[in-house]
Amino acid sequence: MTQKEKNYQTVDRQEKTLLFEHFNNDDAWRLGNIIVDTAQKRGLCVAVDIVINGYRVFRYGFNGTNMFNDVWLQRKINTVTVLHKSSLKVHFMPFVGQDDIYKDGHLDPGTYSNMGGGFPINVKGSGVIGVVAVSGLTHISDHDLAVDGVAKFLKIEVERVPEE
Repeated sequence: MTQKEKNYQTVDRQEKTLLFEHFNNDDAWRLGNIIVDTAQKRGLCVAVDIVINGYRVFRYGFNGTNMFNDVWLQRKINTVTVLHKSSLKVHFMPFVGQDDIYKDGHLDPGTYSNMGGGFPINVKGSGVIGVVAVSGLTHISDHDLAVDGVAKFLKIEVERVPEE
């Protein structure tokens, strides 16, 4: 098994484990603050978005973030919203090439991204209702920060994806 396939399976397990009982605007505020606090403690410069059913309910950008981060956040959010998969899972999909997700899915690469940092907010019994997205680090570190926040919120330990 290749490392890419192992990473895909790790992200798949994360998605299956990190499920919410419910998720609303108050939960988004709590989750967003967990991620911001974690980033601050680690000295990271990131931008964070949380979207529920297409409505942005949380946004924070550290000093040093800018419109470039905004573009990446939106591309990651679009990917998760359409595919109901984390943007890193799309990156590691073993059954498509890097560009096929765009060509075969008729998705504009300027609007969607197969780089990590967008993670689905999946509610038991309802499915994917939103996205938490991080931008500012390597795409795997963006993903890891989002996953770490969700895991802390849910009080669950999950396996991590190693840096490439």
